[in-house]
Amino acid sequence: MNRTIVRAVKILEILAANKEGTSLMEISRTLNIPKSSTYEIVQTLLKLKLAETNIYNPKLYVLGSKAFSIGSKYISSNDIIHLGSIYLREVADKYNKTGFMGFLDGDEVVYVYKWQSPKAKLASCDLGTRHPVYCTSLGKALLAFLPEKRCDEIIAKIKFNKKTEHTITDSAQLKKELEKIRTRGFSVDNREVESHMACFGAPIFDHMGNVVAAISVSDMYNEEEMKNGQVGLDIRAAADKISAGLGYNLVRRFTTYGN
Repeated sequence: MNRTIVRAVKILEILAANKEGTSLMEISRTLNIPKSSTYEIVQTLLKLKLAETNIYNPKLYVLGSKAFSIGSKYISSNDIIHLGSIYLREVADKYNKTGFMGFLDGDEVVYVYKWQSPKAKLASCDLGTRHPVYCTSLGKALLAFLPEKRCDEIIAKIKFNKKTEHTITDSAQLKKELEKIRTRGFSVDNREVESHMACFGAPIFDHMGNVVAAISVSDMYNEEEMKNGQVGLDIRAAADKISAGLGYNLVRRFTTYGN
C-alpha cells in the first residue's frame, strides 16, 4: 500500500474522532510520524478541502466540507442505507423512537444511518459512532448471523466491560443470548449500554444470505414493550423488507417472542 495515502486516511480518521479539532503535534504523535511529513499531508488535505482549520483556533484541524460531501454521497448511493432509510423510518415513527443502521467493523458496530422521530425522547449517538457488539442490539444482531467460525473469532477477542448492571459480561452469556436471537430473528439491548435505554435490532441479509448490516430502534426503557416484544417483531419485519430489496429470498422461520 502507498504509505502516504495510508497516513492521509489515518489523519482523516483522527480528525473525524475529534469535533473540536486536533493539532499538528497531536496528529504527529498519535501516528508516530515526523511533524514535517504530517504538515505536508495536512496541507494537501486542506487544499483538497478534506480538512480545514477550526474557526475559533486556526492551529486545530477538523474535517473539511469535501469529506462531508463524499460521505453524504456514499450514504445516498448505498442500496442498503437507501432501503433502510425507507423502512426503518416507518418503525421509528410508529413508536416515536430513534432508528439506526450499523455495519460490523471488527468487534465494533459503526453507526452509518440515523433517523430520529420528532417525538423521540433520546437521540442516543451520532453517525460514525462505534459501540461494542456484545452490548448493543445492532451488534448482537450482526454477530448472531455470522458464520460460526467468524462469530467465535470475534467473541474470543472481546474485552467485556460492565456498563450497567444488565450488561452481558462473559462469552458464555453472550452465546446464550445469540441463540435466542437466531430463534426469534431480532435482538434486544435491555438497558445494557445505558440503564434508562432499550433497543430492538434485526439483521439485514444480501442476495447470498450473508448478514451485511443491522437496524435498530432505541428510546427510553419501556417494560411493557420489553415484555410483549412487538417492537422487535416490527423491526424484524422492516429488516426483512430491506433484505428482500437486496435480493434475499430464502425463507426464514422464527418463533414468537419469549421462546
